[in-house]
Amino acid sequence: MPELPDLLYVMGILRPALIGRTVAAQRLTAPVVLRSLVKGDLTLLVGRTVDDIQRRAHFLVFRFGDLDLAVNPMLAGRFKLAEPTARMEAAACFVLTFVPGPDLRYLDDKKMGKAYLAPAGAWDGIPGMEGGGIDVLSPEFTLEVFRERLRGRRDQVRAFVMDKRALDSLGNAYADEVLFEAGIHPKTWCRALRPEDSARLHAAIVTVMRAAAEEVERRHEPIETKVRDFLQIRRKLVCPRCQAKVRKAGVRGMDSYFCPRCQPETRPGLVDWRKTGV
Repeated sequence: MPELPDLLYVMGILRPALIGRTVAAQRLTAPVVLRSLVKGDLTLLVGRTVDDIQRRAHFLVFRFGDLDLAVNPMLAGRFKLAEPTARMEAAACFVLTFVPGPDLRYLDDKKMGKAYLAPAGAWDGIPGMEGGGIDVLSPEFTLEVFRERLRGRRDQVRAFVMDKRALDSLGNAYADEVLFEAGIHPKTWCRALRPEDSARLHAAIVTVMRAAAEEVERRHEPIETKVRDFLQIRRKLVCPRCQAKVRKAGVRGMDSYFCPRCQPETRPGLVDWRKTGV
C-alpha cells in the first residue's frame, strides 16, 4: 500500500497537474471501490473544479467545492496520470478526465481500495480517516510529544507505530524499517521500552521516513510505480548489517520482518515499566 513517502510524492505530482482543472468526464468501471455518502456517484464531479488535494493518514482527498473524493489505495491501489487517448488499463477502477487533460486513473488489481464521495469535510463517516495522529515529519513531532503518545500504551510497539490515531503515519513496510533502524523487536511491549529505547525509536521514525521521502522524490518515477527496492529489512532474506537470516512474525494478523540479532526479543520481567517514564 502507498505509505507516507509514496503519498507525499504522489500528492506533489498531482497538485500542480490537477488543481484548477475541471472534470469533463468520468468513468466508473469497478463500482465496488466507490462508497457514496451523498445521493449520486462520480457523475456529480463532472463540471466541478479541483480546489485542492490533501493527504490524511493513508488517504488522498480531492476537494471539489462542497464535495470531497477521498481515496485509500490500501493493498494494491495506485494513481496514474495519462493522456485521454492512451490505452485503458485492465486494472482501472475509475477515471476522471480533466480539461485541459490529463486523465486521472485509479488502478487496483485487487479492487481492495476504497473511494469515498462525501460532503466537504464530512470525514467522520469514512473508516480510517478519524485522524488524531501527529505528522511524524512535522516540527511538532518532538521526543516529548512522542513519549506522551507512547505513555500508557498496553500494546506491542509495532501496533503502536502503525496506529493512525497516534502517529501519522506508518504502514507495514516502514514500521519494519523503523524498528530495524531502532534495533527494537516488533513484539516488544510498549510498557517495556526504556527511556533510551523510546529516544532511539523516535529518532528512527524521523530518520527513516525523511530519508525515504527524499529517496522516492529523487527517483522521480511515474506515480503508479512503487519505489521500495531501497528498503533494508522488509521482505529481505538476510540482514544487511549482520547477515543473519531475516525472520517473519505475526503482529495483529500482519507480517513483520525483523533481524533476530539486531532486534533481540525483550524478555518478560527485565523492565519495570512503571519506573521507566518511557
